[in-house]
Amino acid sequence: MRFEEIPGLQELKQSLISSYKQNHIAHAQLFNGPAGGGGLAMAMSFATYLLCENKTDSDACGTCSNCQKMDRMIHPDVHFIYPKPSASKSSDYEKIQAETLKKWRVFAKEHTYANIDDWVSYNGYENKNVLISKEDSKNIIRTVSMKSFEGDFKILIIWYPEYMHPAAANGILKVLEEPPTQTIYLLVSYSYESLLATIRSRTQMFNIPPFSEETIQDHLINNRNVQPEVAGKAARMANGSLGKAYYELEQAEGTAYEWFRLWMQYCLKGDYTSMVKTSDEFHGSSKPNQRTQLEFSLALIRDAILSQVEGANLVNRDGAEGEFIRKFGGFASIEKLEAIYNEISSVLNNLGRNASAKIAFLSLSIQCSRVLRA
Repeated sequence: MRFEEIPGLQELKQSLISSYKQNHIAHAQLFNGPAGGGGLAMAMSFATYLLCENKTDSDACGTCSNCQKMDRMIHPDVHFIYPKPSASKSSDYEKIQAETLKKWRVFAKEHTYANIDDWVSYNGYENKNVLISKEDSKNIIRTVSMKSFEGDFKILIIWYPEYMHPAAANGILKVLEEPPTQTIYLLVSYSYESLLATIRSRTQMFNIPPFSEETIQDHLINNRNVQPEVAGKAARMANGSLGKAYYELEQAEGTAYEWFRLWMQYCLKGDYTSMVKTSDEFHGSSKPNQRTQLEFSLALIRDAILSQVEGANLVNRDGAEGEFIRKFGGFASIEKLEAIYNEISSVLNNLGRNASAKIAFLSLSIQCSRVLRA
């Protein structure tokens, strides 16, 4: 991957290039940003740039041997560490590593703006605990002790370092602080505050902002040949996440809207039979779908609140969806909408902590019903 493939973020790209030109490359760098943002893309593009044999002032050439290997995700001097199921015994680690690495190379290339839930769903790990294990830390130490094969640098890209087992995090502290010459660590985090303080203190952090709505829309139009109206709608729903924008394009957003409309009707009527059925359906969907559906619901509620701002035209929705939002905003007071918004946000946080989707969603439906019927 190259810098030019990442929409926007020009200032950060230039900063990374300047660090190379000035020979001030921090040996451990932390790309911290929102899920679905440019963290992984930036790390892979920077690795490509560092290894490129014919760099330009703004990017890797894309044609040299190293660039071609990076494009195929097979460069021998770039190593990926990512959450995966732990081995039940140390002797099984190499087998699991080999199996998951094949999948990771495809996943990271095709779903560069994905999040951990997407990775879990991609592999069918829903019922497994994924982490960066102590065995991974031993593998990191072995890797950095070897000489590079082809490039000037040996690069380790650690995706979701916040998923490191404490023993793994503590195990790499020494090599993180005192790496061998020309060894670069690129950590891609989406929850900086969850990292051990000892890890944070050993890295140079780059904050990666969410993509702007305009950047996402332009990217979808120019790179995905999406019609401007459709691209604009996906960009509005994405909330700064390019990964979510892609998802919105792949899914029938009308279906998501219809699901929300029916759910709110069940809650308003106090139709507990339908609420239980909806909870069962919600439980049966994948974690990424659960999260996206609730985030979509939050976006609709935000628009319903905005629809009540007198004299303003802040809701950019049309058709049946726009009509529903205005009716919903006209029926439910701002206080009720805010209460529902807070309840959904709380469930989103709980699902991130592995709460039961069925129980959490049914409880949420009951709370929403109480609010709407009060």
